[in-house]
Amino acid sequence: MKKNSRIFVLCYPHLGTLDNWMPIINSVNNEENHLRFTLIVPNPIIIRSFHGDNAVIKIANRIFDTILIHAYDGTWIKHESIFDSMKWYQKNRVILRLFDIMKRLIKKRIFSYLSMFPFVLLRNIIYKKECKLENKELNKIVSQKDVLFYDIATEGNTNPEISSMIGLFENNNKYSLPHAVTTSGIEWKSTRLINIKSKDNIRAYVHAKFQVKRYEGSYGIDTNKIHVIGVPRHDRKWIETIQDESPKLPDFFNNNNTIVILSSHINASAPKESFLSKVEAVTNIKKIFIDKLGMKVAIKLHPNEKQEKIFADKSDKIYEDVLGLNNYGVTWVYSDLHVLALIKGKRLAISLFTGVIFDVIAMGIPCVEYVDLSFKPKNTEKKLTEFVKHGFIEGVSNYHEINTYAEKWGVGADQISKVSINAYKKYFPIFDESSRVVATDILNENKIIS
Repeated sequence: MKKNSRIFVLCYPHLGTLDNWMPIINSVNNEENHLRFTLIVPNPIIIRSFHGDNAVIKIANRIFDTILIHAYDGTWIKHESIFDSMKWYQKNRVILRLFDIMKRLIKKRIFSYLSMFPFVLLRNIIYKKECKLENKELNKIVSQKDVLFYDIATEGNTNPEISSMIGLFENNNKYSLPHAVTTSGIEWKSTRLINIKSKDNIRAYVHAKFQVKRYEGSYGIDTNKIHVIGVPRHDRKWIETIQDESPKLPDFFNNNNTIVILSSHINASAPKESFLSKVEAVTNIKKIFIDKLGMKVAIKLHPNEKQEKIFADKSDKIYEDVLGLNNYGVTWVYSDLHVLALIKGKRLAISLFTGVIFDVIAMGIPCVEYVDLSFKPKNTEKKLTEFVKHGFIEGVSNYHEINTYAEKWGVGADQISKVSINAYKKYFPIFDESSRVVATDILNENKIIS
């Protein structure tokens, strides 16, 4: 790549896209440190999941020299570092949230644009002293020699800010990587073809062979342009980098007497039974691992669980209520560490249906999925989640089942890990330094073009 080339990274639909791309971005930067990097955040709410304790954010902050955040009404904010963007968001998050609410109400025709007048004043506050770009000015920042890292799934997005941003790279080289490690595609069924302009300049990297057919069928990408690379963020060197860049948990929790709960978000529109099921799950985990076995618990919240309520405090406080606020820092604690760092040295992870179970498996740590199905109708068959169905981990759904699992885990943790690792290897190939190989592949292609 030429010295004035720039790599743009579209962080959408959430932090997972950046998480998956970062080992490759880091390798590209190590091989060609003259390149410049821009992070595109099309929705400011995404920044909510950025945390200074997360090693991916710390490393990205050193590499990206430009951050573009779409605020609202076609205006983008430009910062020179991720940390600056995080400070800006924290300062203006209430106003940004109000804008989001009002736009939704206007879209539903509950309010008219006239009622937005007070918020024009608020908008001036969040844009004050900030470097701004309008939608029509974006084409000035992208040249033909620049490239885009993203997830090809965003090609079908109808959000005008996202589609117009991708449109700027219609004639540029684009590289796709899934925003999450999933089993989607193992039982792939034909879906509608997403119309993509200029597919010849897209190269798709996928985690597993079973995803090739899906990419070919859903996006019309030639199989010669779809490359199976495994999971770059599971490269041994990258895992070590994440762990070296991460702070430690409090001493009480930084040992093998701690288990990790990988929490999940309950949608506000979900039935009350879902909330009650989660309460029961956390209660049973406490009874067995804290009360009975005397262990401690570190909780990794899903980003959407950290909801910023404006009009009332509606955030659920399941963990505080069940585990006891007085016991915080004694028997349980929250953590914003990257999972690859958080799980190091721990004995077990309990997933409340989250995709990061693959990070746990890659670390060789036992993992079980707790999905309480006691509120399902009696005539409904017990449905296995995708992770349990394909043998990656075991699943439990009530006190008796998790207690039985705990007894088996107590005497055969290594065997449980072995079963999970074998299932992982069955679907996801393991390559040596796949992130470096992909980085070299991208750099070589663009050297030929330039």
